Amino acid sequence: MEKEIRFIKEMDYETAHALQCEYLDRETFEDFLQRVKSDPDLYFVTVDGSEVVGVCYGSPSKKNEAVINLNGIAVNLDHSKNYARVGLGTNLLLIFEKAVKQRGYNKIGVGSADDPKVEAFYLKNGFKPTELVVIGSNHEEMDRIRVNDFESGILRREELRRSYNPREVIFILEKYIE
Repeated sequence: MEKEIRFIKEMDYETAHALQCEYLDRETFEDFLQRVKSDPDLYFVTVDGSEVVGVCYGSPSKKNEAVINLNGIAVNLDHSKNYARVGLGTNLLLIFEKAVKQRGYNKIGVGSADDPKVEAFYLKNGFKPTELVVIGSNHEEMDRIRVNDFESGILRREELRRSYNPREVIFILEKYIE
């Protein structure tokens, strides 16, 4: 069966919430519903038959009214199902970009996981690093610095890790869409 990317539907809520909690944001079902209902045109799922195998969602930035934040994107990584690294995430992102453009925005911001594969995904899809954020053991922001490019950001991230001994240091990236 062909995989379909579409807006989330009520029948998807339970499985989309479970996938989101497994790979992205752990939140109550009530908070999930509030997220979906606040920006339903920015929450997409990839389905294989009736199974939700990917999610992608965002919201307008609270810090910059010209930006839509990509709050999460994930694909089921169960190796037996062969959904990972076959273009599902990129296709979700393309649909998300179209929705952002339809809303009249031309810039997407995202915070990457501190994971080389996730960072590579964003770079491959045209995102450019703009900042590094140092996250402490209690998930608090300890520092935030500007970066010019990924390579210098990698070096700076190692310096920040040595200085702070943080939980993680993540890239903030952005992409202008046409």
